[in-house]
Amino acid sequence: MNFSALFSDRRRWLIYGALPLSLGLVFVALYFSSNELAQTLASPALQREFGLIENAQNLILLCAIALCWRTARESSSAWAWRAAGLFCLFLLLEEIDWGDHYRAVLTGLARPEGEHFNFHNQPGVNRWLKKIVDIGFALFFIVLPLFGSRLSPRLRALLPDSHSALTLLGGMLVSQLAHSLEDAGAPNNGSLYNNISEFRETFTYLVGLYYLSELSRRQS
Repeated sequence: MNFSALFSDRRRWLIYGALPLSLGLVFVALYFSSNELAQTLASPALQREFGLIENAQNLILLCAIALCWRTARESSSAWAWRAAGLFCLFLLLEEIDWGDHYRAVLTGLARPEGEHFNFHNQPGVNRWLKKIVDIGFALFFIVLPLFGSRLSPRLRALLPDSHSALTLLGGMLVSQLAHSLEDAGAPNNGSLYNNISEFRETFTYLVGLYYLSELSRRQS
């Protein structure tokens, strides 16, 4: 991978770098502001699932699902795109706790504190899942493109755009900033206590959407 190319294409730098970073910084600024309304917009104290941070992730996954099903109609590998769409749907259902927090709002019957209906927030699962995702994304989106010239043309066609490194780097910077602010006692409503990684999760889903969009364009 030619690292100078990361800064030679202004359009890709904007899409992969500046825009995600700006979005992440806005979320951090809202959540760690001294304004209660701004904090609530970012992540409500009563139910963080209804804030901008969580719903931005849901919107990204919805876009990914729509992209997969649209591409499946025009692709010779329709089965693969439908499988990808179903996987994104699974991720969305996991993110919304399979609708459990909507049920809680409608019925007034909430689960006990710390109990979750979904899989990825079960005790002992979340921490290891984060590590697997972080390592996997680093290898696939950053390391693997370095060896793209050694791969066959068919495999190179599946490689992510090298600018994906900018998105992942932005996620790391925003996550580190959020952790530092929380450790320093910056004002917040506590809704993301022990879940400060939600800031980086937005970047994780976004780089996945970018990758699917890249593959879709290559088939057109």
